[in-house]
Amino acid sequence: MKTMKTAFAAALAIGGTVALSSAAYAAGADLGNAAKQATNWHAIIMFVIFVGMTLGITYWAAG
Repeated sequence: MKTMKTAFAAALAIGGTVALSSAAYAAGADLGNAAKQATNWHAIIMFVIFVGMTLGITYWAAG
């Protein structure tokens, strides 16, 4: 049974490596410098509020 688990883990590792390497191959070449955009502080603040509210609701529901 232990040999079966080891073989499954090895097959899973090889499959993951193949999947990730093929995705990296399909990414394409670097096209050079991209235009730099300004930091969107409104979006960052809204995201932090959303995460805080979600954590608050989770804390309230677990209590």
